[in-house]
Amino acid sequence: MSELAKEMLKRGIASPFDLTEEDKWVNNATRKDVENVAREHNSKVFGLKFWSWKKKRGKELLDVKNFEVDLIFKDEDEAKVDKIISEYENGKKDTVKTINELFDLAILDCFWV
Repeated sequence: MSELAKEMLKRGIASPFDLTEEDKWVNNATRKDVENVAREHNSKVFGLKFWSWKKKRGKELLDVKNFEVDLIFKDEDEAKVDKIISEYENGKKDTVKTINELFDLAILDCFWV
């Protein structure tokens, strides 16, 4: 169970839609989830920031800041991620399809408030 899910359960929150910008503990839990995924995969992962498409790699994720990355992927999926982004930038994919494909490929989505 993710750190975020544990914290939500502890606080009796059933849905992320019930969270607000006042729930700053969400960011700490999300950071811990990112760090855990990086460690579990021996830093063979990268984080991606939507729309700027900036990447943070492996051990850089151990010190991730709020909103620096939106999704985490395995390194082995980087070519697929790059292809999805390239197709979007070249007008071959619409925004919804791009987001859906990236979320489907990600091993963690980051929830920041």
